[in-house]
This record gives sequence, structure tokens and C-alpha cells, in this order.
Amino acid sequence: MTTAEPPVCQGFFDAAYYQSQLAAPVPDPLAHFRAQGDRMGLDPSPYFSTRHYKALYPDWRAAGAQTALDDFLIFETQGQWHSPHPLFDFATYLRRNPDVAAARVSPAGHFARHGDSEGRSPSDGFDATYYRRRYLRLTDTCAFAHYIAHGQAAGHQPRPQSRSAAQSAAAAAQAIAGLPRPVLLGVHDAQEAGTPLLVRDMARELRARGHSPVFVLRDGGPLVAELERLGPVFVLADGWDGAGLLSGVGPDIPIFVHSAEAAGIARAAAHSGLPVMLLIHEMRGYLDARGLLPELIAAHRAGARLVASFPRMAAALRSDLGPLPVIQPGAALPPATLSAFRHWRQTGQGRALFVGAGQADARKGFDLFLDAAQAIHAERRDAIFVWLGAMTAWAQPLADQARRQGLRLLLPGFIADSLACYAAASAYLLTSREDPGPMTLIHAAATGTPFVGYAADIGLRGVADPLGQFVADGDRTAFVTAALGYARSETPATRRARRALLRPHLGMARYCDALLSLFP
Repeated sequence: MTTAEPPVCQGFFDAAYYQSQLAAPVPDPLAHFRAQGDRMGLDPSPYFSTRHYKALYPDWRAAGAQTALDDFLIFETQGQWHSPHPLFDFATYLRRNPDVAAARVSPAGHFARHGDSEGRSPSDGFDATYYRRRYLRLTDTCAFAHYIAHGQAAGHQPRPQSRSAAQSAAAAAQAIAGLPRPVLLGVHDAQEAGTPLLVRDMARELRARGHSPVFVLRDGGPLVAELERLGPVFVLADGWDGAGLLSGVGPDIPIFVHSAEAAGIARAAAHSGLPVMLLIHEMRGYLDARGLLPELIAAHRAGARLVASFPRMAAALRSDLGPLPVIQPGAALPPATLSAFRHWRQTGQGRALFVGAGQADARKGFDLFLDAAQAIHAERRDAIFVWLGAMTAWAQPLADQARRQGLRLLLPGFIADSLACYAAASAYLLTSREDPGPMTLIHAAATGTPFVGYAADIGLRGVADPLGQFVADGDRTAFVTAALGYARSETPATRRARRALLRPHLGMARYCDALLSLFP
């Protein structure tokens, strides 16, 4: 039976982390650590380095402690702070966090129990803000623990390394030298979300045509590894000088910058006299809320060519940017295995299955999704609801409450074979309050699945209407009625017709043809 962790150990003993250092699981990790792990030099948690502590305090047995961690905790309880890890400096931590200093609590204890999850940095040697922007998903926390448990072995950097303009230019020139038909793609980050996925799919299409993609990202994310397999990647958060980097790009290389969030990349390229196109994928409300409109105007004035993804975007920006050309993004369908199709078909067998997608936040309307789901469930007790995407701290309690109330809600997170789930669904529920696409709606329609959406600020309104039904914004009764109607009336023939209607608009070839045609 596993021994409960003593309160004094909280934050400094992590059973899962400790087990990860062992060849085989043990029934009582804490007892194993005290009996053997400390002697083997194993660490009880990401926040305590046994070897570091013993090297720094060679007399650690003097107070009668059984392990180095016990010695550390003895001094902690006495208000005497010892260093638990080479990347933690309590003087720096207190200086940067006056609230912790004012509370007169252990700085190491605060960081292990609260500070890491709050995004605080333990010392000058580890920059939590940088690491989160560079390597983590948007919903991930505890950057330091991630670095110790995973990132360090993967070669992740604990802090940015500043490069001069000249160094950045030389690196870009070296990366591009010898590449056949290079094309530079800029984007704000590499999260598993709409625009970065679009950039990845566009790069695959360009590479299949004989071009060589080169990427410039403002921030990183989990898709960086995929992009690196397609071409050289520069993440500005790593310390590259953006203007210097772009000055090292040849004058005849076309540059496509995706999203207003990355308008700074387009502006710097235009200032360098490079041919650059800035592709706007955001709705006007989002641009205003994020203060991005001045960035678009600055890039436009510098010489970047602006292109909107959908007519609604161009119409909303006309008063500030004049008439903009519209090129609707391509949609590359994600792969899905036969086993995934079988799994979701069995999950929905004989039941109505409804799916929503995206990062579960207020903008995507996760609360509206649950509200509609409860009303549908009242009519169809067999109904199953699936949300594909990362759960936020705001959304998780809403999901937990809905489950307690009896809603059959599945939360598989971001899954690469999402197409299989869409194919098994009775309808895709689009509850976004504001959404530039979404491409997930196109993915669902590509399997024949219809959508029901609120007529909010959605980029696909007026474009995707034949693929489903938009109801008045806020009209839950009409929304639920339409969703239940699809669950009752859809047939193989109607789904085939929907797939045929969408087929000419799928793929990235048309999109790349249209964009490349705008360059001389």
C-alpha cells in the first residue's frame, strides 16, 4: 500500500516523476526513494536535485537526515533556506516576486507549490515566459517541471540566446543558400490550431511542387518539429533579430505571412524591400480586441500586400485598409486510420453523436455547446457529445458539471485523426461567438456531416451555407431543432451530395496557385 505523502513534502515529492526514473514501477515510491532512490542519486521531483544538494552541502547527514531531501526540509521548517536545484536562486526569486518576500514564506516551497504553475521563473537561468511561448501548448502550465521532465533531454533551451542583426542575417542567408526555389512562410506560432496547421499544409503542397519552405515564427509550439521536417525554422522568441533575419533573405524570394498576429514579420520584410504578402485570417472583432489593426496598417504602409481570407473580413476592414483581394484558404484533410473510423463508428452505433471543435474557451463558445447539448440530451437521451480540442481552466469545470448532470460528454483533446470522429457524427455544432473559419467545419462537411451554427461573426457565413444551416444568433430552440432534424433525416445520399458539393474546394493546390499568381 502506498504511503501518503507527508504535508512537508508537498511540492518536493512527485510520485509520477520519481517513477519515471525507474526501470519498473514500485508500489510505494516515497518509501523506495528513502530506502534506495536517494542513494542512487535519483530526484524526488523536478524541483529538487539530489546530486546538486549533496554536492553543495556535503555535510547533509549532520542533522541526522535519512536523505538529502529530508535535510533540505529540516532547514525549510526552521526558516533556513538551502538551494534545492541548480536552476533555483532564492535571492533572485524574492527580488522578482515581492509578494512572496512580503509573505515571508519559503521561496523554494512557494515556487514548487505555486510559482511554477503561475508562470514564475526560478532564476536568471530559466525564463518561464520564454519556455512556455517556445515549447508548450497554450493550455500547458508548469514550464520548469516540463523542462526538467522532458525538455532538457529533448534539447530545449531554458532561456533565449540573443543574436545581433548581423548574426541573424548570416544565419538566414546560410539556411537559404542552395535551396531550390525557396519560399518563406511567416506565422505567429506553431500551436495545433487553425492558422499554423494551414501553414504546415501549405508548406507540404509547396514542397511537393519543388519549392523549399523556410519558416519564420514569432513564437514556437508543438508543431515546430513537423515544420522542421519540411524546411529550416527560425523562432524569433529564441533571440533572433527579426529585421536582421529578414535582411538575409534574397530579394526574389516570395514571402507569405499568415495572420495579423504576425504582422510585425510582414512589416520588417517590407521595410527590407522584400516581396511580402500578409494573409489576414482574423475577424474584425478579434483584431480590435487584440489591438492588431494598427499593426496591419503599419505593414500595409511599409509595402506589404494584404489579402483577406473571406469576404466578410474584407468588408469589415475596407474603411481602414481600402478594398482587399479575397483568397479563400485551401483545406487539406487530415489523415485518419481505418481503426479510428471503426472506433468512432462503434462509439456512435445506434446513437446520435454531435461534435464541436477548437480550444475550449469563450470565443469558441464551449459554454454554448454545453447549453445546446443539454437541450438536445433532453430530447435524445442516447445522444453522445464530443469536443475535439484542448480544455482550458475556464472550460474544465463547466465540462465536469455537465458530466455530473448526466451528459455523455467525451473530451479526447486534440486528435490527429479527427476526420474519423466527424464521419461518425450526426451534426457538427458550431457555437463560436467569433471565428475566422473554422476549417474544422470544412473537415466535417468533407465526410458528409452537416453543421448547425449560430449566425455570429463567422468568416464562413455566406460561403459554407449550403453545407448546413445557420440560425439566428442566440436562438437555442432553432439550433437544437436543426441539430435533431439532421440526426433524424440524414441519409447516405444526402451525405454523398454534401461531399460532392465540397470536393472542388478541397486541397491546397488552388490556394497556392492563387497566392503565387500575385507575385511576378
